[in-house]
Amino acid sequence: NTTAGLIMRSNNLKSHLIRPGKRLKVSTAKFSVIIDKSQNSLALKADENIFKVYPVATGKYNSTPTGTFKIVEKLKEPDWYKEGEGVIAANSPENILGTRWLGLSEPQYGIHGGATTKDLETQVTNGCIRMTNREVEELFIILPRGVEVTIVD
Repeated sequence: NTTAGLIMRSNNLKSHLIRPGKRLKVSTAKFSVIIDKSQNSLALKADENIFKVYPVATGKYNSTPTGTFKIVEKLKEPDWYKEGEGVIAANSPENILGTRWLGLSEPQYGIHGGATTKDLETQVTNGCIRMTNREVEELFIILPRGVEVTIVD
């Protein structure tokens, strides 16, 4: 299970168009994610081996849920639905979701971007997992829907 983005990146393709007879590198790795709230880290695993570790911000007051979830939604330039205020457009400076949203099977929780590295490796969010925009864009390319995300204390 892979993504078109990962195939494009692995083969240095500039578009989704593929010429007949072109040999492609296709990852067969089974990806998963482990988020450690005590370390404020996200480990990307490929076939049970740690592939890369990212610093993240997690929820203040222990608001990030623990358990095993799946990525069920992937959005580019997501709007933010702020409680009591309605929709905050993706291009608004008030939108805290950054450039990508990886929604989890736990409703209203996900992995998203942010404009700065400020507050990474701390517990400051409303419960979601925040990364830099650059790093969440990288995960967005690699991870297909259905990938398992385990969050531990």
